[in-house]
Amino acid sequence: MIKIQKIVLHNFKRFSDLKLDLNPNVNIFIGDNEAGKTTLLQAIDLVARGSRSRIEEIGLERLFNVNAVNSFMNGDKRIENLPVMFIELYLNEQNDMSVNGKNNSESILCDGIRMVCKPNDEFSEQIKHVLTNDSAFPFEFYSIVFDTFSGASFSGYCKKIKTIFIDNSQIGSPYAMNEYIRTIYNARITSENRVGIKHQYRNYKENFKEKVLDTYNDQNSNFAFALKNTPQANIETDITILSNNVPIENKGTGIQCFIKTELALQKNEDIDAVLIEEPESHLSYLKMLELLDKIANSKDRQLFIATHSDLIATRLDLRNCFFVNSNSNCVTSLKDISDDTARFFEKAPDNNLLRFILSKIVILVEGDAEYILMDAMFTKVTDKTLKESGVGVIAVDGKCFKRYLEIANFLKIKTAVITDNDGDYSNNIENNYKDYLSGGTIKVYADTNNENHTFEVCIYKANQELCNELFQTTRRSLEIQDYMLKNKSEAAFQLATKTASDISVPQYIKDAIGWING
Repeated sequence: MIKIQKIVLHNFKRFSDLKLDLNPNVNIFIGDNEAGKTTLLQAIDLVARGSRSRIEEIGLERLFNVNAVNSFMNGDKRIENLPVMFIELYLNEQNDMSVNGKNNSESILCDGIRMVCKPNDEFSEQIKHVLTNDSAFPFEFYSIVFDTFSGASFSGYCKKIKTIFIDNSQIGSPYAMNEYIRTIYNARITSENRVGIKHQYRNYKENFKEKVLDTYNDQNSNFAFALKNTPQANIETDITILSNNVPIENKGTGIQCFIKTELALQKNEDIDAVLIEEPESHLSYLKMLELLDKIANSKDRQLFIATHSDLIATRLDLRNCFFVNSNSNCVTSLKDISDDTARFFEKAPDNNLLRFILSKIVILVEGDAEYILMDAMFTKVTDKTLKESGVGVIAVDGKCFKRYLEIANFLKIKTAVITDNDGDYSNNIENNYKDYLSGGTIKVYADTNNENHTFEVCIYKANQELCNELFQTTRRSLEIQDYMLKNKSEAAFQLATKTASDISVPQYIKDAIGWING
């Protein structure tokens, strides 16, 4: 089975330069919108297709790195400085001399294929004229070359790696559906058999004309009805796939996503790599779990998945994930995350991991009460809301803080932990978290007084008069502090909705907010 071991991008869309070592089985790209997750799938797809017409259909101006183009146009515009765009796929050893060589950016002897877009030397004079007289970049004078690392050219008719791109974000597109069905058809049926089928289909069309349409044609006329026999009207454009005798394009969008992925993963399909954009689209929770089982059990082909789903990122092993940073060209593999942490997030419900990873600045709190009151306390201290300050808040079981902090240290996420001292500040805070604080991007805050052992006690002591007035009733037998401890979320909700502007913020939380907002 052919595997992609590494991808190298140069001036492709948002990536000026990127080298990424890939996993042999599952590769999951996570990141914010416009970070470049789909770009990585598209890069693999474009090279594997070997189709110049596909590049021309998209347009070089949409594929070229904008900064590279602008830098050239703002410079001296010398023809020798025109930027080049390329994508390289480094493959595992195939014992195929047609793909083995040093025709790559690293000049190393290995197997691989690439796409290069560069100025066409045959148009040098025209390019010079355009650069001298026009203000537009000369995309039209670029050549598109698909070749292997041996220097041999290839095309869509002689692909070196067989891929299928399932773009669930385009589930309603007839073009995307036709392209998918054509790929499955070509993967299931050999090229020799396709020739015979194509001939038989054309023959059936001719028989239909003779046996059916000719009965309605005027034999004395120069005009007659017939069926189209063009490249745009053949077996590959007319064929569909039935699921329980229903064409898949007539299925609901969620079931279409499921069926398309399931088909691509079947063992009898001649496909090396499956590229899936947002497999979570339109699927219910149970269907998503069923699909994840099928993906996890697929060992015959390499998978590339772009997702916003916590479930996908964690159930398919966090160590298979690549974080695509929207603020840079950086893509970080999470393969070195510890086994325990990877397994924890695989099992943990509602872990909010992707929300944490995609946050630039985060406050981790211990429970719902802290989460409910945090915006009011943050505004009280800074005169700004959490949203205005770009600070995310995530409620985490206190026993799980270290799992998140391992990720925070790995990805350099600025993180403030606000937690309880549980009656022993020295052991539960200072000693417990000391191994996570050396990088300078993490700080842990709790009340240093062991008597103030939990959040509700701290809130009550800082707001005793306010809490007494809010929670005291003639029918309540509990002391106010005890009531708050036994009804944490409800008490926090009442404080947040009725007295938010008057609340006094405990000092340790002030300190945390001051640091995270600094």
